This record gives sequence, C-alpha cells and structure tokens, in this order.
Amino acid sequence: MAVITLVGLPGAPGATSTALALLRTWPLEAGRRLVLAECDPDGGAVLPGALQSTVVADRGLRNLTESSRTQDLVTAFWPQLIALENDEKRSERNRLLLPGLTALHQASSLAPVWGQLADLFTGIETHGHDVLVDLGRSGAFGPPGVLALRADMVLVVMRGTLRSMHAARSRIQALRTLMDGDSGQGAGALGILLIRQGPYGPREVQDELGVRVVAALPYRPEEAAVLSDGASEGRGFMTSKLMSAARDASTPIRQQVASRRARVASPLQQRLMKAVTDAR
Repeated sequence: MAVITLVGLPGAPGATSTALALLRTWPLEAGRRLVLAECDPDGGAVLPGALQSTVVADRGLRNLTESSRTQDLVTAFWPQLIALENDEKRSERNRLLLPGLTALHQASSLAPVWGQLADLFTGIETHGHDVLVDLGRSGAFGPPGVLALRADMVLVVMRGTLRSMHAARSRIQALRTLMDGDSGQGAGALGILLIRQGPYGPREVQDELGVRVVAALPYRPEEAAVLSDGASEGRGFMTSKLMSAARDASTPIRQQVASRRARVASPLQQRLMKAVTDAR
C-alpha cells in the first residue's frame, strides 16, 4: 500500500481528473480502501465538478481541521469522507473522498495541520489502505508541500505539449531540490503521469526532463468531462479508453513504489545487520 501525491502544472489542467480516474479504477483487495484527499490550497474541485454540487459541502478538509480541535485527528478523519462507490456484497465503503477547501482564504488556517495530515496518511497506509493526495498546481510548494515530501511517490501530471514541457521543466527541478533535502524521500520518488496530448510521447518526455514516465493516459476530453464536470457517464464509461488506461496505470505505479521501497530498505537493512554483528 502507498501514499501517492499528484501535482499539476500551471495552465495544464488534469491532475484532479486523473486522481479521480485512479480512485474509481484502482484494484482493491478485500478489506482494502482507497482514499482521495483533495489538499489543493486553491480549493477542491470534485464537489462542484464531478459531483455537480449534489453533495452538501458539510464534510471535508476544512471541517476535519475544525473537528480535530476537540478530538483526535484520526477519530475526526473517517466521518469527513464521502463514499464514491459502495461494495454491495460486503456493504463496505471502499473508494472514499476527502473533499477539499471551499474558499481560498481557508488555506491560511491549515498551516499547523499539514504535517499532522502527512502523519495521518502514513498511518492509514500502514494499515493497508492506499492514499491519493491531490495537491493541485501550487500545493507542492508551501506548507502543504510536506504531503509531497513524505509520499511514497510524487507524480507530476502533464501533457505532451510544448507548453506543458516548458512548465514541467522548472517545476520538476524545484521538486527535485525539495525531495532531495533533509525532509524529503529523495528525488527517486518523483515520476511523471503523462496525458497523451501533443507531439511528445513518453520517451521524448522522459529523455527531455530526466524523470521516468511511470504511466500514460489517453487524451479523451469527452470522457474526462465526466470526471471534471460531471458529464453523463453512459453505460460504457468504466470500460472506456481513459478508464481502462487508468486501471492499467495502477500496476506500474505500484511496481515503482515497491521497487523503490526495496532499494531504500536495502542499505538500512545492511546497517542494521552490521550493528547487530558489531554488538556481538
């Protein structure tokens, strides 16, 4: 299980829709849950977008921080989630959304809470649940950035256009610097999730930016509109090219996380074994 953060780019929408596509298609074993946390300091997009304001904004990130003042953050967390899919056979809520902020000024009051949320998401992950964190276009730089620094993987969502390539270059360099710092997991946790729009494919993007393209999704604006603006799904939506690709993307993402964990753990295990030998 893993904590995976998605970061967008200026002028290149798609991070939240991508996060929703992953949320709805991510393979889940019995008893497992997947949580999408909207932690974009510029505000949440799912309630007014995919859910078309049909769900009252009485739960979410802002309410969580207020509830945590009178009770433990973990206790306050679960009641703030909205189930996007119910497993009728087990009567469990498996795919859950923590709605984001509803006004721009709310972000300033969350400064002391971001680190606690990072700890909370790590705790959820150790209990066998995956967490997707949507940081939007600006959340990785500033107080919410701790959620990227502590994630198992940070995926930059971009398109294969010249404009997106230009925006990604400086953004990725800044992320590398932060993630290689004392508080980060290392730039090895950085990857790209490519939306296949424009002349640049995965190989060109990877060679140009020096970051692995972990997965790619097709550019399907009509299908993406279901996720961004609540357009009618239609009977074949979950088997559409976009959603099928999102389902397939979960495999390389999880493999990348597992591979990196193995590489990071090996030196630590070696040091522990040496310490035990020396103690003898």
